Amino acid sequence: MTPANAALRRRVRERRSTAERTILDATKALLVDREFRDLTVEDVMALTGLTRTSFYRYFPDLEAVLLRWLSDLGDELRSTADSWLQDPSTGLEMGVEFVTLYRDHGRLLLAFEQASGAGTEIDGAWRSVIQAFTDSYTEFIVDLCRQGVSSIDRPEQTARALVGMTERYLLDIYGRGPAVEVDVAAATLAEIWQRTLFSVSVVKPPATDLATGPD
Repeated sequence: MTPANAALRRRVRERRSTAERTILDATKALLVDREFRDLTVEDVMALTGLTRTSFYRYFPDLEAVLLRWLSDLGDELRSTADSWLQDPSTGLEMGVEFVTLYRDHGRLLLAFEQASGAGTEIDGAWRSVIQAFTDSYTEFIVDLCRQGVSSIDRPEQTARALVGMTERYLLDIYGRGPAVEVDVAAATLAEIWQRTLFSVSVVKPPATDLATGPD
């Protein structure tokens, strides 16, 4: 490949990267005050200053734009959450970092949840992010029980409930509003998680004897 051809390819890649970033940022900006279902390609491209046909050079549809955002944010959310598993004593600090991501991208994260409810491709992608959280925290809770610092009987269901509660709470305050200060939200979640994981009072379901039935 000649130096001239290499330079041309580099410029094409840079132009493509710039255009994609512009479309991604415009989509996020528009989601601040409108629902994803109300968004159109025309709206996005009007904000970018590029032509409508330019959109389809980079993305097949708006769902693909969301999927790109989901890929980037999903990795960042998992990385932030996983850092806490290495040292639970920094729970509040981790919470601030994690909650800040929701504050900064709340409307975008809400769009993931709304689009997934419509049974789109985003459904599987968003569910995989949530499931990854549940799996990681299930293993973490099991390890706490092995160490004797927790007495949770149903680690998987506890992890599922905590992850689901955290997601709904953060989407509510940063996706729908009114917003809550990051340190307040982080402290609230830290208290719930820590009280559940480390100070749990186990409530066992009532015993039933299927073999003999009631007296």
